[in-house]
Amino acid sequence: MTGPGTDDPGSRAGGPGVLLCPGMGEGAATWDRLVPPLTAAGYRVRRLDRPDDARVPTLTVELARLDAAVTGLDRPVLVAHSAAALPAEAYARRHPGRLAGLVLVDPSLVDPAGAARWRWWSAWTAGAVSAGAPVLAGALDRSGLARRCGPGAWRRAVRRMSVRPPDPAAAAAYGRPEVLVGALVQWLAHPAVAAELVAVRAVTAAPTLPVRVLTALGDVPTPAGRAAWRAGHAALAASFPAGRQEVFRDARHLLHVDRPETVADAVAAVRRDSGS
Repeated sequence: MTGPGTDDPGSRAGGPGVLLCPGMGEGAATWDRLVPPLTAAGYRVRRLDRPDDARVPTLTVELARLDAAVTGLDRPVLVAHSAAALPAEAYARRHPGRLAGLVLVDPSLVDPAGAARWRWWSAWTAGAVSAGAPVLAGALDRSGLARRCGPGAWRRAVRRMSVRPPDPAAAAAYGRPEVLVGALVQWLAHPAVAAELVAVRAVTAAPTLPVRVLTALGDVPTPAGRAAWRAGHAALAASFPAGRQEVFRDARHLLHVDRPETVADAVAAVRRDSGS
């Protein structure tokens, strides 16, 4: 695992910073294909990894992790995939002076009404699973279910979200029961985190930082779904004074895996627009 304070090998000391934040259930390895073009361009790259425990990922917890990770980086570009876009946006709203900008890679969308409706149930169930994590992980280990089912489930998910074949080494991590329990806690906690972001939006101004919202439509199955996803991302980009949406009709959710150069270009554009 890559700790939040660890620079990637090949990063240029003193170079412009980039912090990579994986989405729900993902670890630092999800960025493996993006790191080389960033380091080749002279960036100092850090990656967040999944936590080593099954703590409930409240917005407060996630902001603390981001704060620790940006320490020592000079106004980095924050690159966040999927559900990681929620704490990334909240951090940019609370601490805009610490960042050069945001690249949101096919970000999760927040439905304020749905988040409010499910907030308490989400927080309670995530807390219950977190409290029982050692017991649940032990049961998954003893039964062998984690080893038999976890890697296969991840491979099926990757086949839907990426044009590249699943990486066997990455899939193997999902045979560990603690990883599966942690992913379950993240999933259960997501509506509560979304509700927390809604509350942050209500009391903070959208940052004037340059923001790129990268929209992938290739794995959205219906025309109505594609229209809604595109419109939701357009609204998210428009909520930032310097927000901009880029749409990729044939790209899938793991855009950073399939097209790392596209994300690297977005980082360069945000860095240029920030004037740093």
